Amino acid sequence: MTLTIDEALGLIELKLVHEIHTSERKSFQGCRRRWDWLFRQNYYPKVTAKYFEFGTAFHAGMEKYYDPKTWKLDRKVIANLAILEFVHVCEEQKKDMIKLTQSMYLDYDVEEDYAERVELGKGMLNYFFDKVAPKEDHGWKPVKVEIAFMLPIPNPETGEAVMFCKCKGCKERWYTHLTKTENPDAQKIISTEGNMVEHCDYWGEWQGLPVVYAGRIDMLIQDERGHYWIVDWKTAAQIREDDDSFLYLDDQVGSYVWALRRLGLDVKGFIYHQQRKAFPQPPTRNAHRRLGRLFSVNQNQATNYDEYLATVSAEDKEAYEEGKYDEFLEFLKNEGITFYARHQIHKTHYEVDEIERNIGYEALDMLDPGLRVYPSSGRFSCGSCAFRQPCLGKNAGEDYLYTLNTMFEQREHYYLRKRPSTESKGGE
Repeated sequence: MTLTIDEALGLIELKLVHEIHTSERKSFQGCRRRWDWLFRQNYYPKVTAKYFEFGTAFHAGMEKYYDPKTWKLDRKVIANLAILEFVHVCEEQKKDMIKLTQSMYLDYDVEEDYAERVELGKGMLNYFFDKVAPKEDHGWKPVKVEIAFMLPIPNPETGEAVMFCKCKGCKERWYTHLTKTENPDAQKIISTEGNMVEHCDYWGEWQGLPVVYAGRIDMLIQDERGHYWIVDWKTAAQIREDDDSFLYLDDQVGSYVWALRRLGLDVKGFIYHQQRKAFPQPPTRNAHRRLGRLFSVNQNQATNYDEYLATVSAEDKEAYEEGKYDEFLEFLKNEGITFYARHQIHKTHYEVDEIERNIGYEALDMLDPGLRVYPSSGRFSCGSCAFRQPCLGKNAGEDYLYTLNTMFEQREHYYLRKRPSTESKGGE
């Protein structure tokens, strides 16, 4: 039974689909074994749930600040509301963790870590709203924040507008739909024990569920010439100098532009804003005046030129005027810590067509029942991988399934069970 494009779109409307996200593509490209365990077998670590999902809370604050409905209101008032929203989400995460652990309160070290990260987030947001936004937010306006999208992936080999999947997960979703809607077809795939029969004539005729690309965009803006741009916020431990060149090849940057263009909005490209998980603070005061200076010239302290200059010129005026801070101020101006970076990436129509083809070929590989699964080891990727232990066990011929079933649990993917965020998911 061949579905028409309208019937396929109807299934997408009901979310009866096989979803592919940027996180899955990156996992597939990185290590097929990890991808198989996570995205095909749905294994998630039991003990890696973070007490405080910083990126999610940070995004909530940014959503509040850039809400188009309040864009013309006093920015300081909105900034305060955004910080309150950040704290509110943090408190909700804390309540959820207490409920999950069935405790009356969190352990002392966890509580202390939580409090430190809340203060970190408040400091980052205050810095962004006071220093970064007034400098960077010119010549455009927000149109919408937190935009979820889902669209079919065309088959690059056949030219069909939709590709379909008949994997076990799709069969289970379709079986559940048939039983819930009391469809007569359900009887064709139910055993005498009332369970789904995976191998039967019905599945041979069934076309499958549409394969879709899904995601969530942080913000859509319109510049002063009327052009649309996608904006994405990321928090990171550090900001690399070569991020600009890499972003032209980044999966998320390209695929989100492709998605919105396919949905009818001719976005010009992607604005990638990266915020360091730190904020400029006043310089460290020495215990005693050293080499005529009251303040430290340690290059690792979390400060910047403006903050340092304001402090030493006001609180150690004589040493400043004598030039004792000149060398360090020059260092901060030219080589100091980068607290944020914003890159604007334009995408041509030819590039977007290539992105569509690449997504299609990648999806065909993921859905191939004969796909070969093997590990891809890496010095940096393996060290932080959540599946390191069962992977080592499988390589050594041990009972890795026992490790998987002990340390992990099979559950719905994160984008189905948690508040979405475009932050990366670590081992996922």
